[in-house]
Amino acid sequence: MKTLNLLLGILIVLIGYSCTSDYVDHTENSRSIFKLKADTYYLNEIDRSLTRIYENNKPKTDSFYDSNSSLTYYFNWIYSNNILISKNGYDANGNLTNELRISYDDMNRITKIIDSGFGLTQTTITNFTYNSDNTITSISEVSGVISNKTFFLNSSGLIYKEVNDNEIIEAAYDSDYNIISKTGFENANYFYDDINLPPENFPIGENFIFGSSKTNYIIQNNSINAAVNNDASILPKFATGYQSEMTNLEIEWELDDNNYPINRKLYIQNQLNVDYKYIYNE
Repeated sequence: MKTLNLLLGILIVLIGYSCTSDYVDHTENSRSIFKLKADTYYLNEIDRSLTRIYENNKPKTDSFYDSNSSLTYYFNWIYSNNILISKNGYDANGNLTNELRISYDDMNRITKIIDSGFGLTQTTITNFTYNSDNTITSISEVSGVISNKTFFLNSSGLIYKEVNDNEIIEAAYDSDYNIISKTGFENANYFYDDINLPPENFPIGENFIFGSSKTNYIIQNNSINAAVNNDASILPKFATGYQSEMTNLEIEWELDDNNYPINRKLYIQNQLNVDYKYIYNE
């Protein structure tokens, strides 16, 4: 068993070194994840918890608990042909409180998202248009208020820029299509472990649930900030840090001998924020 505790300063050196190294430890996937447990901390005490159940390496149910381990709400993930089409949220009594619906075109691109929340009292409808000039137009309407965004694609088909009503955000990617920096209201750099790579097809985040389109993982969140959850990467990596003018985030991964995660700890400003534990089907 090996523990990764890579600080941001060391990460810069490792990334620079690994770009010139021919060695890559990429393990073939032969296990599927069954459960992910996450404890969120506030002032060094558990504030709330999440238990995510997987099926075929895809999220199936998320259950949220308060500090007394009482169920507060849960979400069910619904798929068609292995693509997420809906996610429904319920309170502890089983009453429907949130509903997310996703539509795709015949090229597997997300064209519409209908998101009803706050006890189904507020609905946001977002439509996406794919233009011939390598841009995607996003128009959202909620309670009669309309907002617009434009996403720009680079020559690799990745979204590299977002222009919205308030700012222009640009993302830069490495040669494996993993985001490494972002500029905008908050400039940020992202860091990865280039030596210990995830087993093939391992769901690092909510990967592989939006189909084959390179843009869907950003479009489903209607924000380029989702680029860190990168389905388009040709070589996914364990994220180990994020640094901006306002935030210093570090991630520790504990891996088994085949690079399957056992534990992941997320620190913000050097304080433990979330502790994740992975459980696998045998």
